[in-house]
Amino acid sequence: MNSLNAFAYDIGDFLKTVSKKATESDITLYNRKDGENIYTFLTPTRFPDKISSLTDCIYPADIALVNGNNLTKELGEAIIALDLMGMKRGYFLVDDESKIDQLKPIISKTSLKDFKFYSGNHMEFLDILSREKHLPRFSKPTIVVDHFFKVKSVGTVALGFVLGGRVEKHQKLMCSYANKEAQIRSIQVQDEDQDSVESGTRVGLALKNIDAEEIERGMFMSEGPFEYLTEFQGKFEFHPAVKGLSDSSFEIFVSDQMRYQRGVADKDKFTLEKPIVKVKNELVVATPNKSPRIQGKIRLY
Repeated sequence: MNSLNAFAYDIGDFLKTVSKKATESDITLYNRKDGENIYTFLTPTRFPDKISSLTDCIYPADIALVNGNNLTKELGEAIIALDLMGMKRGYFLVDDESKIDQLKPIISKTSLKDFKFYSGNHMEFLDILSREKHLPRFSKPTIVVDHFFKVKSVGTVALGFVLGGRVEKHQKLMCSYANKEAQIRSIQVQDEDQDSVESGTRVGLALKNIDAEEIERGMFMSEGPFEYLTEFQGKFEFHPAVKGLSDSSFEIFVSDQMRYQRGVADKDKFTLEKPIVKVKNELVVATPNKSPRIQGKIRLY
């Protein structure tokens, strides 16, 4: 199967037309299956009230689908977040093609500069999406978890995205943050049992040796061991659209990897209240009392 995961911003009509609502919380997921193509759309239900709703939807996505009709400060915040999180593939859905000339200069110096524009029929747009492909981020089996719960007669269930490698039934993987090994009892995709799945797949995993209470959003399941960041050094880079703070020390919230973790920045030193897994060399950061709330990124030394 060919799986594609898309961040969906303010395109409710499109989602209602082409997909079916699945998991719903502060982020809502919609599914569609066309033959061998499976699409998962992530939309930030609680944004703009909750900034993590936005960034949690962006992290596992391969591409972005954005409503380009309303040039609001919320759209501006979403564009900054997409830029900082390095989203290079996507589409602006526009009803009025005059909006294209307004959007182009806004995105010209961002990672969104090569986004395409679409003004046609929703169902026909699926033909375009079918040409987009998932690109694995890791070589070894890696899953990021977004929802979790306990099911009677089944036990602990975790929902998430395979970001790399092949995941197999009965496989044992380390769970970050809980720091324990869990075994995959069964795998479901679109409510169908599978023996194994490839990178890009949205999965439901029945797990053994771990309780639902030990799981949290942003947990990685992989071969481990994991490296964690709590106190570390790096360079804070404000986004070009953001006015930098004058204080050398200020509160931050790491808003990356489906996490929202409070910390303090003091020049080039950063201290987090709780550790975050190190899976890359930069982290997107928010400051909730500023506007826009998405401020910049830390490049690790």
